[in-house]
Amino acid sequence: MTARARTDRYGFRLRGGENTRIEAFTDAAFAFAVTLLMIGGGHVPTNVSELLAALRDLPGFATSFALLCLFWHAHYIWYRRYGIEDGRSVFLSLLLVFLVLVYVYPLRMMFSAAYMSISTGTAPSGFMPHAWSDMQVMFIIFGIAYASMSGVILLFHLHARKLRDELELDVREREVTRAGILRWTINVAVAVASALIAWATPASASTIFFLLPALIYWTFAFTGPLLRRRLRRRLAAMDRVSARV
Repeated sequence: MTARARTDRYGFRLRGGENTRIEAFTDAAFAFAVTLLMIGGGHVPTNVSELLAALRDLPGFATSFALLCLFWHAHYIWYRRYGIEDGRSVFLSLLLVFLVLVYVYPLRMMFSAAYMSISTGTAPSGFMPHAWSDMQVMFIIFGIAYASMSGVILLFHLHARKLRDELELDVREREVTRAGILRWTINVAVAVASALIAWATPASASTIFFLLPALIYWTFAFTGPLLRRRLRRRLAAMDRVSARV
């Protein structure tokens, strides 16, 4: 079986083969970012109290880890599907590496502070917001970082669409590519909206406005399943048309 004969769950032919040097470098950068997220900030507990305190930070670490995995997986899937290694894809990979290393600390701060607030201070946090202005800056930085990384993944998909003829993408693969563009466009829009809401919210606003920059990210819980369902339905419709031909 050739590499072009391999397909993913959407019937997308996997044009990528063995890991390239740029993929290996990107993987190493993500692994280093995960190391920076270590429970306890890299401090090895010396007693039971410190161990328990480090474990209480597990939810923030787990959420940060999951989010980094989201971007790593998006990069991995793109290379497996399209197998492109040209100047633009290398540049975008290096840009993603740069952003993830910048992004790692705002990510950890964001979720550590969030879980500390939810647990009413039970969960420890290295970042302690004392006023809305602190939270405001944190939401703005997080939104910019999330939008930037999502924007890089969006540019990957736009680049693949531009090369659709050279890659000989069939109708299914073009539909999957369009779905990827739509998904990451929504990700960028939501993150930018969160940052703008945080920037525009004055300290005198009601509590609900303080929560909006965080709550808007729950949009993904609805858009993700809806986009996957939409894609499956469109692909199924294509299959029915092909079966009748």
